[in-house]
Amino acid sequence: MSTNLNSTIASYMDRMTSDLEAREVRSLCKDWKFCPHDVPHAFREDFDDSSWRTLNIPHDYSVEGQFSEEHEANGFVQSGVLWYRKHLILPTGHRQEKYYILFDGVAMKSQVWLNGQFLGQHPYGFTPFWYDITPFIHHEEGAVNIIAVRADSSLQPYSRFYTGAGLYRQVFLISMNALHIEQWGIRTDIAAADEDRAELTIRTNVRVERYKDTIWNAFNWQGTGIKDNHEVQKNAVLITSIIDSKGRIVAEAQESKVFPEFSRHEFTQELRVDKPSLWSPTHPEMYRIRSRLLANGELVDDCMTPLGIRTLSFHQNEGFSINGQTMKLKGVCLHQDAGIYGGAVPYKTWVRRLGLLKKAGVNAIRTAHHPFPSEFYHVCDFLGLLVMDEAFDEWQSGWTRGYSDQPYGKNRYGYYLDFQQWHDTDLRAMISRGRNHPSVIMWSVGNEIPELYFKDGIDILKRLVKICKEEDNTRPVTVCAEGSHMLPIYEGIMDQVDVAGYNYVSNREGKSYYANIHRQRPSQVVVGSETSFDPEHWQAIQKQNYAIGQFLWVGYDYIGEGIDRFGEDACLGDTFDISRLASSNKSADRILRHGYAYGMVDSIDTPNGEYFYRASIWSDTSVLQLAVKAENEEDYGHYRYLKADLHWNFPDKGANKTVYCFTNCEQVELVLNGISLGLRRTEPDNPFAMEWNLEYAPGILQAIGYIKGKPVCTSELVTSRRASRIQLNCQDNAIQGARMEDTAIEIAVVDESGVVVPDASNRVTVKVKGSGSLLGVISADLTSNTSYRSDRCHAYKGRCLAVIRSSDEPGPIQVVVEGEGVATARLMLTNC
Repeated sequence: MSTNLNSTIASYMDRMTSDLEAREVRSLCKDWKFCPHDVPHAFREDFDDSSWRTLNIPHDYSVEGQFSEEHEANGFVQSGVLWYRKHLILPTGHRQEKYYILFDGVAMKSQVWLNGQFLGQHPYGFTPFWYDITPFIHHEEGAVNIIAVRADSSLQPYSRFYTGAGLYRQVFLISMNALHIEQWGIRTDIAAADEDRAELTIRTNVRVERYKDTIWNAFNWQGTGIKDNHEVQKNAVLITSIIDSKGRIVAEAQESKVFPEFSRHEFTQELRVDKPSLWSPTHPEMYRIRSRLLANGELVDDCMTPLGIRTLSFHQNEGFSINGQTMKLKGVCLHQDAGIYGGAVPYKTWVRRLGLLKKAGVNAIRTAHHPFPSEFYHVCDFLGLLVMDEAFDEWQSGWTRGYSDQPYGKNRYGYYLDFQQWHDTDLRAMISRGRNHPSVIMWSVGNEIPELYFKDGIDILKRLVKICKEEDNTRPVTVCAEGSHMLPIYEGIMDQVDVAGYNYVSNREGKSYYANIHRQRPSQVVVGSETSFDPEHWQAIQKQNYAIGQFLWVGYDYIGEGIDRFGEDACLGDTFDISRLASSNKSADRILRHGYAYGMVDSIDTPNGEYFYRASIWSDTSVLQLAVKAENEEDYGHYRYLKADLHWNFPDKGANKTVYCFTNCEQVELVLNGISLGLRRTEPDNPFAMEWNLEYAPGILQAIGYIKGKPVCTSELVTSRRASRIQLNCQDNAIQGARMEDTAIEIAVVDESGVVVPDASNRVTVKVKGSGSLLGVISADLTSNTSYRSDRCHAYKGRCLAVIRSSDEPGPIQVVVEGEGVATARLMLTNC
């Protein structure tokens, strides 16, 4: 993705707070003290933390250590009790009436103190929360406020997937007037929108507790008694403006209301935008809502809210449409971790990863299986990606329900322990934060929930749907049912939701996919909420209007669920179940798989054959990519394209090879070492990739794609020679130290002509000097136990990735990459 897009998104997010005139939002991401074990009394103001490590957040502790079978957390990563402390001094002259501290997410089971006062706890690591700290904050000039956070992920396993640990999302200090707009207190309903006009209803919740100039004594012995009471009320005016991408006000409304103290009111305002730029996956045009609150003529509060003008429709006969245009959801599921970062993912990494998926024609993302960080939704807004936002992976029961007396949920120490007390709070937090993002098109209240097969699941599901509708009645609600369960879904369960989600529906329904479901419930809209890479599945969805799309498992490789699907690492064991650990045949540098290696893109952003196959059937631009059928391809089933080789290096000249051609061109010509092997016409109705059979000869295998008889794109596989040198590629050579930015450097082991050597496993060492530092270097090999914070790793399939982090001081950054047995490479970066 381009640097310009990074800057545009960063500027939009910054202006959501920097353009405010009354409310103040301050990032608390720098200079936290950190201790990786439990410490008595670390919440106290006078506790000495001078020996603790100083770091910036977001910070994920789990991904910093060695991968080891001694760790019980999924992914074989470290976990435990963590402490963070922040020394905060308010700016000189800074005095507001209300102060809140907002956490976008803390993993897991957090407890928070300010100046020794306990503020509260929040068990779920994936939802935002905040505390009113007004009574406890020190306002005096130069006074130090101590924020202490304890995060406890010591009880494992908590989840089937990687969760991260610590302050792995952003933290903000929000200060405002006593009379103020509630946090995420704005809801937008777009009643109608077309190219001529858009009609919007914007609801804004405003509240006040006690005005600072109130005098109120309930009893005579308090002060001078009730005769001198002075109760205050103020006339408030809410001005709501819609601002376009060029900063122009395109619609505005205002309404007044008298606010006595300890009162709350929801303003409802109707606005009209003429000639709107509609938001869609192809044209993701963003607006902003500016809300300004005046009291007795004085501006007392303001806030910014994202806005994309668009309408949604879900219909059993017409399918899904946005702004009246019917489309299918070409989706992938994602986990929130991103390779070297674990769960502490910078927005630029989201831009790079989501942009790569968008390039393949992906238009939808499912947040598996919990809410993601705030930056993710902003990036999806700008990229035009549609989001199924998911709340939970479990409610109260585990998969053994009905077959054993095991009392646990899906995991021994999982969310089922907190669901009954916290599901309402967590679900409302997810929805209130996300409901103004145009990218979010539906809410999912659960993934593969065992209760869906029992009667009591109906009452729980009704309760969750009711919460969703109370917080946002503009989007449908879904729940995602497992297709492999031996029991049928309980009668009436799917009648509770707007869209019925089915995971791996073919496991139960075979090649009919959703046809039988539709016959049983013809009024129901269905979605393939989680599917395999089966090419025929997409073909069926195209023909079944009531099936609005699919979400492939999975878009990216991820930490955790390290299943060995095809026995490739049989000596290491199948680690999909964290409790089944293999103990033999491990070398010092090889242990159990610490991640899932069957995504369309690996953990260092390298696409595989499945990625290009999806691009060939999903993308609107010309696609052409060659790949070679893997040995024993018949064993790989729906993973045949994922396992295909994207190189032309094989040992036996003259051996028979089957070549895949992933393309949406009309015709393809195949050329081997300058000799044409013929021109073939593609078959649009064939769900499988074009195949060519030929004898292998080293050199250059080239494909040329034609549309209307003219060449439009090419693809080459070139035989590499002996590894000769390191080659570096960096898309962003200038990074912003003020924003604590990183940049990724792609490292490849290449021959003298610059061709990647596909079997190269040279050890690579990265050294950094100047105004930056090395975060780490990793490969996509998920069977390596090398720490993600190491300065060296072995290349995997000829590639690895280094991340350089900016320092506070601007200046040049020199990066030196040494490869064992090959020539060194150097790169200069700039910390602006």
